[in-house]
Amino acid sequence: MDEITSIEQLLKLLPDCSEKEFVSLARRLTIPVEAYSPYMHFKPEHYTRNCISRSKDYELLLLCWEEGQETALHGHEGEECWVKVLDGKIKEELVVADPDTGALKTERIIELESGDISYMTDEIGFHSLHNIGENRSMSLHLYVDPIEQCKVYNDDREAFVNKKLSYHSYEGKVL
Repeated sequence: MDEITSIEQLLKLLPDCSEKEFVSLARRLTIPVEAYSPYMHFKPEHYTRNCISRSKDYELLLLCWEEGQETALHGHEGEECWVKVLDGKIKEELVVADPDTGALKTERIIELESGDISYMTDEIGFHSLHNIGENRSMSLHLYVDPIEQCKVYNDDREAFVNKKLSYHSYEGKVL
């Protein structure tokens, strides 16, 4: 299989890609980190969600993380999510709810480095992502279908709450 060496090449392939092909597509990515520079937007307060491309079938986001930044524990509203670490080191914590009591327990913790791919869907559980590198990190997220909102764990309430999702930038333009 041919390598995917540019964002333009990736965006041409995505609309015709079946869900079963997404992992092989992600494995073929050899796009230099510098090519993502139009979408690289960092904030000192929290990680950023930068939309590279969106259609009715998918959204492709670049998440930019300063050292120590993390997501809350969250779900994906029934949608599938593939994450490829482009630069840095990300820890993913998978949490499941006990079917009888609803109590949350950590199922696994994995460390993802540049080139590693992770997959998530609500059938697997909930997850959180943490930049555990000593510098900035970046990860590419492909959601099938786009996610407008998701359930996020609220520590104060000790319960999941709905959160409307937004972008920091769209197609390179800061919002």
